[in-house]
Amino acid sequence: MRAAGLSGGHGFDHILELIGGDNLRQSADALAPGGRIAQIGFLKGSDMVVPAVSLMLKRAVIQGITVGHRRALEDLCLAVDRYRIKPVINKIYDFYDAQAAFTHLDRGPFGKIVIRIG
Repeated sequence: MRAAGLSGGHGFDHILELIGGDNLRQSADALAPGGRIAQIGFLKGSDMVVPAVSLMLKRAVIQGITVGHRRALEDLCLAVDRYRIKPVINKIYDFYDAQAAFTHLDRGPFGKIVIRIG
C-alpha cells in the first residue's frame, strides 16, 4: 500500500526524510497539502532529486535539521545523568489523539509535548 493510502487519502502533515535517491519524490507523494518535510540525514549520498511541481502545488515546507556528532550526544547524556536534568513536560497525549498534540504544539507550549505509543 502506498503511504498516502495509509492516511485515508489525506496525506501526512509531517514527514521525516533521508536525503538521497528517490526518497524526496516518495515523500512529496505522501505529503498532505501544506505539509512539512524534515530532512534529517543521508541515505544515498548528498544529492537530492526535487519534485518541484508536486512540492509547489502542495505548498510544502522542506526544512533541514542538523544534529551534532556522537561525542556531543554522549557528553549531553552524561550531563543529564550527572545533574539529574529532567525535561519539563507540558502535556502527554495518547497516540490516537496525536492530531490534538500537533495542534497544541502549534500554539507554542511551554515544555515538551509527548505522544504516548502503546
